[in-house]
Amino acid sequence: MASKLFGGTNLSDIARQVKDRAEVSPFDRPAAVKPVLPAAELALKGRTAPDLERRENVFLVDPKRVRSWAHHNRLPTWYTRERCQDLIDSIAKDEQQEPALARRLQNDPDYDYEIIYGMRRRFACEVLGRKLRVRVTEADDARAAILMHVENADRQDITPMERALSFQQLLKGGVFPTLESLGDAMGVGRGQVSKMLKAATLLEQGSIGSLFADRSAVPVEPAYKLAGLLERPNAKEIIFQAARNLGKDAQGKAGQGRAPAEVLRLLIASLDRSTKFSPLQKQYNVGSAQRVTVTRNAKGKVTLAFPQGLRGADKPEVLKAMEQILKDLS
Repeated sequence: MASKLFGGTNLSDIARQVKDRAEVSPFDRPAAVKPVLPAAELALKGRTAPDLERRENVFLVDPKRVRSWAHHNRLPTWYTRERCQDLIDSIAKDEQQEPALARRLQNDPDYDYEIIYGMRRRFACEVLGRKLRVRVTEADDARAAILMHVENADRQDITPMERALSFQQLLKGGVFPTLESLGDAMGVGRGQVSKMLKAATLLEQGSIGSLFADRSAVPVEPAYKLAGLLERPNAKEIIFQAARNLGKDAQGKAGQGRAPAEVLRLLIASLDRSTKFSPLQKQYNVGSAQRVTVTRNAKGKVTLAFPQGLRGADKPEVLKAMEQILKDLS
């Protein structure tokens, strides 16, 4: 997928080029040398491959003095030993091969850097009690968002919903002013960005969002479908009630272990179930001389039968009977 901002360069190719070409420098080295991001600069400015040979300074920092960038696309659920064990083992055996990307912080008593990408590396280094290797950039928020997207373009562990939530956050935070500018920056079509954003809004619905312990695992397609169904007349309360029922079930054995896709399927089906009707057949008087038979099938189709036919003079009595029929059917 190519992006206007990337000069037609394929994101997958860029991501493979954004690798560590750095030599570790002492932390106290003068900051006169401005860090550069060769692959990112190639992506943004169309520079040629020789620029990739330039080496950069990489600093060793205390991972406890590093926090996540406000628009980082990793959800907190990722930072557990179970999910990061592969990386912990790798760094323990072969050291940290790729530096994280970070910006310096000013006037923050608790942190010195904010991570743009590489929070799992930070977590692994903290677990191991090792220094974290970071490449420092002065990129603004918009470029930082693009660099983060480039770095993660080929990663299989970044889920579609994580990207959707990240896009939502970038728009809400004003990093990109419009959906179109976000899509152009990330090399994603307007229609796809719109779908991802709509799916992300579903998790803002309290009774629904609370059903997912790990929001990153929520599939985008059914989430998008359910978000659309919520816009139908009278559908929201039906779906919300189903969500509340699932929430109550989750407190017992019946609700444990449901995958996000299964939860969405049940919520979508709740609307279908609400449109099924109990079959009905009933007779009503039409005045003193006639009757009408009302039949309703399981799909809600209603048929009125007047065995003796209708006359113009019957209109007042028919309307009166219809009022009662509609009241009963509703």
